[in-house]
Amino acid sequence: MIGCVAVDAVRVRRLTHDAGAAIVMVVMAIGLVAALSVSLLLTASSDVMVAAAFRSQRAGLYAADAMIERAMIEIAAAPDWTALTAGTAQSSFVDGPPGVRTLDDGTAIDLAEAINMAGCHKKTACTAADLHAVSAERPWGANNPDWRLYARGWLRDMLPGEIESSWYVVLMVGEHPLHIGTALLIRAEAFGLRSAHTVVELETARGGDDSDYNDGIPPRLLSWREVR
Repeated sequence: MIGCVAVDAVRVRRLTHDAGAAIVMVVMAIGLVAALSVSLLLTASSDVMVAAAFRSQRAGLYAADAMIERAMIEIAAAPDWTALTAGTAQSSFVDGPPGVRTLDDGTAIDLAEAINMAGCHKKTACTAADLHAVSAERPWGANNPDWRLYARGWLRDMLPGEIESSWYVVLMVGEHPLHIGTALLIRAEAFGLRSAHTVVELETARGGDDSDYNDGIPPRLLSWREVR
Protein backbone atom coordinates (compact mmCIF):
# COMPACT_ATOMS: atom_id res chain seq x y z
CA MET A 1 0.00 0.00 0.00
CA ILE A 2 2.82 2.32 0.95
CA GLY A 3 4.55 1.50 -2.34
CA CYS A 4 1.44 2.37 -4.33
CA VAL A 5 1.19 5.70 -2.52
CA ALA A 6 4.83 6.43 -3.31
CA VAL A 7 4.33 5.57 -6.97
CA ASP A 8 1.25 7.81 -7.12
CA ALA A 9 3.19 10.65 -5.55
CA VAL A 10 5.94 10.28 -8.15
CA ARG A 11 3.35 10.26 -10.92
CA VAL A 12 1.73 13.39 -9.49
CA ARG A 13 5.09 15.13 -9.36
CA ARG A 14 5.81 14.12 -12.95
CA LEU A 15 2.40 15.28 -14.14
CA THR A 16 2.84 18.57 -12.29
CA HIS A 17 6.28 19.03 -13.84
CA ASP A 18 4.94 18.21 -17.31
CA ALA A 19 2.00 20.55 -16.86
CA GLY A 20 4.34 23.38 -15.85
CA ALA A 21 6.55 22.78 -18.88
CA ALA A 22 3.49 22.69 -21.13
CA ILE A 23 2.31 26.01 -19.74
CA VAL A 24 5.73 27.54 -20.41
CA MET A 25 5.69 26.21 -23.98
CA VAL A 26 2.15 27.51 -24.54
CA VAL A 27 3.14 30.94 -23.23
CA MET A 28 6.22 30.98 -25.48
CA ALA A 29 4.13 29.93 -28.48
CA ILE A 30 1.57 32.64 -27.76
CA GLY A 31 4.38 35.19 -27.46
CA LEU A 32 5.87 34.05 -30.76
CA VAL A 33 2.53 34.25 -32.53
CA ALA A 34 1.89 37.69 -31.02
CA ALA A 35 5.31 38.92 -32.16
CA LEU A 36 4.70 37.62 -35.67
CA SER A 37 1.26 39.23 -35.73
CA VAL A 38 2.67 42.60 -34.65
CA SER A 39 5.44 42.31 -37.23
CA LEU A 40 2.94 41.56 -40.00
CA LEU A 41 0.73 44.43 -38.84
CA LEU A 42 3.65 46.88 -38.87
CA THR A 43 4.74 45.65 -42.30
CA ALA A 44 1.23 46.05 -43.68
CA SER A 45 0.95 49.54 -42.13
CA SER A 46 4.32 50.53 -43.61
CA ASP A 47 3.25 49.29 -47.03
CA VAL A 48 0.05 51.32 -46.79
CA MET A 49 1.96 54.47 -45.81
CA VAL A 50 4.55 53.97 -48.56
CA ALA A 51 1.80 53.43 -51.12
CA ALA A 52 -0.05 56.54 -49.90
CA ALA A 53 3.13 58.62 -50.06
CA PHE A 54 3.87 57.38 -53.57
CA ARG A 55 0.31 58.08 -54.70
CA SER A 56 0.47 61.59 -53.22
CA GLN A 57 3.82 62.24 -54.89
CA ARG A 58 2.52 61.18 -58.28
CA ALA A 59 -0.65 63.23 -57.83
CA GLY A 60 1.46 66.28 -56.98
CA LEU A 61 3.60 65.70 -60.05
CA TYR A 62 0.53 65.56 -62.28
CA ALA A 63 -0.84 68.71 -60.61
CA ALA A 64 2.40 70.61 -61.25
CA ASP A 65 2.49 69.43 -64.86
CA ALA A 66 -1.12 70.52 -65.33
CA MET A 67 -0.20 73.99 -64.12
CA ILE A 68 2.72 74.09 -66.56
CA GLU A 69 0.52 73.04 -69.47
CA ARG A 70 -2.06 75.69 -68.54
CA ALA A 71 0.48 78.49 -68.16
CA MET A 72 2.48 77.58 -71.27
CA ILE A 73 -0.50 78.49 -73.45
CA GLU A 74 -0.14 82.11 -72.38
CA ILE A 75 3.65 82.06 -72.07
CA ALA A 76 3.98 80.83 -75.65
CA ALA A 77 1.67 83.61 -76.84
CA ALA A 78 3.48 86.39 -74.94
CA PRO A 79 5.40 88.56 -77.42
CA ASP A 80 7.99 89.64 -74.85
CA TRP A 81 9.24 87.31 -72.15
CA THR A 82 11.15 90.07 -70.40
CA ALA A 83 7.81 91.36 -69.10
CA LEU A 84 7.27 87.96 -67.48
CA THR A 85 10.65 87.84 -65.78
CA ALA A 86 10.23 91.45 -64.65
CA GLY A 87 6.97 90.54 -62.95
CA THR A 88 4.91 93.07 -64.95
CA ALA A 89 2.87 90.42 -66.79
CA GLN A 90 0.79 87.69 -65.17
CA SER A 91 -1.33 84.78 -66.28
CA SER A 92 -5.11 85.02 -66.41
CA PHE A 93 -5.14 82.02 -64.05
CA VAL A 94 -4.80 83.99 -60.80
CA ASP A 95 -7.07 83.52 -57.79
CA GLY A 96 -6.44 86.90 -56.20
CA PRO A 97 -3.56 88.90 -54.72
CA PRO A 98 -0.60 87.04 -53.19
CA GLY A 99 -1.10 86.05 -49.61
CA VAL A 100 -2.01 82.94 -47.62
CA ARG A 101 -4.08 80.07 -48.98
CA THR A 102 -5.59 77.43 -46.68
CA LEU A 103 -5.94 73.81 -47.76
CA ASP A 104 -8.85 71.58 -46.77
CA ASP A 105 -6.91 70.13 -43.81
CA GLY A 106 -6.08 73.59 -42.44
CA THR A 107 -2.54 73.77 -43.80
CA ALA A 108 -1.59 77.37 -44.63
CA ILE A 109 0.36 78.13 -47.82
CA ASP A 110 2.10 81.51 -47.74
CA LEU A 111 2.90 82.49 -51.33
CA ALA A 112 5.57 84.98 -50.24
CA GLU A 113 7.32 82.22 -48.32
CA ALA A 114 7.07 79.92 -51.34
CA ILE A 115 8.85 82.50 -53.50
CA ASN A 116 11.54 83.02 -50.85
CA MET A 117 12.08 79.27 -50.50
CA ALA A 118 12.51 78.99 -54.26
CA GLY A 119 14.94 81.90 -54.32
CA CYS A 120 17.14 81.34 -51.29
CA HIS A 121 15.75 78.33 -49.37
CA LYS A 122 14.44 80.34 -46.42
CA LYS A 123 11.01 81.68 -45.53
CA THR A 124 12.09 85.26 -44.84
CA ALA A 125 12.81 87.79 -47.59
CA CYS A 126 15.88 87.02 -49.70
CA THR A 127 18.70 89.55 -49.84
CA ALA A 128 20.83 90.14 -52.93
CA ALA A 129 23.57 88.09 -51.32
CA ASP A 130 21.12 85.25 -50.73
CA LEU A 131 19.96 85.28 -54.35
CA HIS A 132 23.54 85.33 -55.66
CA ALA A 133 24.84 82.59 -53.39
CA VAL A 134 26.06 79.44 -55.13
CA SER A 135 24.41 76.16 -54.12
CA ALA A 136 23.69 72.77 -55.64
CA GLU A 137 20.19 73.91 -56.61
CA ARG A 138 21.28 77.40 -57.74
CA PRO A 139 24.81 77.09 -59.17
CA TRP A 140 24.82 80.27 -61.30
CA GLY A 141 25.76 82.80 -58.63
CA ALA A 142 24.77 86.32 -59.69
CA ASN A 143 22.88 84.80 -62.63
CA ASN A 144 20.57 82.75 -60.41
CA PRO A 145 16.93 83.39 -61.37
CA ASP A 146 14.93 85.88 -59.35
CA TRP A 147 11.64 83.99 -59.38
CA ARG A 148 8.47 85.94 -60.17
CA LEU A 149 4.98 84.69 -59.41
CA TYR A 150 3.13 84.24 -62.70
CA ALA A 151 0.11 81.98 -62.07
CA ARG A 152 -1.61 80.57 -59.01
CA GLY A 153 -4.86 78.89 -58.08
CA TRP A 154 -6.70 75.70 -57.17
CA LEU A 155 -6.24 72.82 -59.56
CA ARG A 156 -10.00 72.19 -59.54
CA ASP A 157 -10.57 75.70 -60.93
CA MET A 158 -8.73 74.90 -64.15
CA LEU A 159 -11.74 72.90 -65.30
CA PRO A 160 -14.61 73.76 -62.94
CA GLY A 161 -16.92 70.81 -62.46
CA GLU A 162 -14.50 68.43 -64.18
CA ILE A 163 -11.67 68.15 -61.63
CA GLU A 164 -12.14 67.19 -58.00
CA SER A 165 -8.86 68.05 -56.33
CA SER A 166 -7.59 69.73 -53.17
CA TRP A 167 -4.19 70.63 -54.69
CA TYR A 168 -3.12 74.26 -54.86
CA VAL A 169 -0.70 75.04 -57.68
CA VAL A 170 1.74 77.89 -58.24
CA LEU A 171 3.89 78.77 -61.24
CA MET A 172 6.92 81.08 -61.21
CA VAL A 173 9.11 82.33 -64.03
CA GLY A 174 12.73 83.39 -63.98
CA GLU A 175 15.30 84.83 -66.33
CA HIS A 176 17.63 82.35 -68.02
CA PRO A 177 21.13 82.28 -66.43
CA LEU A 178 22.65 83.22 -69.79
CA HIS A 179 20.34 86.25 -70.01
CA ILE A 180 18.86 85.01 -73.27
CA GLY A 181 15.63 86.86 -73.90
CA THR A 182 14.21 83.97 -75.89
CA ALA A 183 14.81 81.43 -73.11
CA LEU A 184 12.91 81.10 -69.86
CA LEU A 185 13.06 79.14 -66.61
CA ILE A 186 9.76 77.89 -65.20
CA ARG A 187 9.05 76.48 -61.74
CA ALA A 188 5.76 74.84 -60.82
CA GLU A 189 4.85 73.87 -57.26
CA ALA A 190 1.89 71.80 -56.08
CA PHE A 191 0.75 71.84 -52.45
CA GLY A 192 -1.47 69.05 -51.11
CA LEU A 193 -2.96 67.68 -47.92
CA ARG A 194 -0.75 66.43 -45.08
CA SER A 195 2.18 68.65 -46.19
CA ALA A 196 2.44 67.03 -49.63
CA HIS A 197 4.62 69.20 -51.87
CA THR A 198 5.96 68.67 -55.39
CA VAL A 199 8.27 70.95 -57.36
CA VAL A 200 9.05 70.78 -61.09
CA GLU A 201 11.47 73.03 -62.96
CA LEU A 202 11.93 73.29 -66.69
CA GLU A 203 13.80 75.32 -69.27
CA THR A 204 12.09 76.43 -72.46
CA ALA A 205 13.20 78.52 -75.43
CA ARG A 206 12.10 80.00 -78.69
CA GLY A 207 14.29 80.26 -81.77
CA GLY A 208 17.21 82.64 -82.14
CA ASP A 209 14.85 85.61 -82.00
CA ASP A 210 11.15 86.33 -81.49
CA SER A 211 10.25 85.04 -84.96
CA ASP A 212 8.90 81.84 -83.42
CA TYR A 213 6.22 83.88 -81.71
CA ASN A 214 5.35 85.62 -84.95
CA ASP A 215 5.24 82.31 -86.84
CA GLY A 216 3.09 80.63 -84.19
CA ILE A 217 5.78 78.01 -83.45
CA PRO A 218 5.54 76.78 -79.83
CA PRO A 219 8.62 77.08 -77.60
CA ARG A 220 10.94 74.09 -77.30
CA LEU A 221 11.37 72.18 -74.05
CA LEU A 222 15.11 72.15 -73.28
CA SER A 223 15.08 70.43 -69.88
CA TRP A 224 12.68 69.11 -67.23
CA ARG A 225 13.33 67.88 -63.71
CA GLU A 226 11.54 67.17 -60.48
CA VAL A 227 13.19 69.00 -57.59
CA ARG A 228 13.53 66.81 -54.50
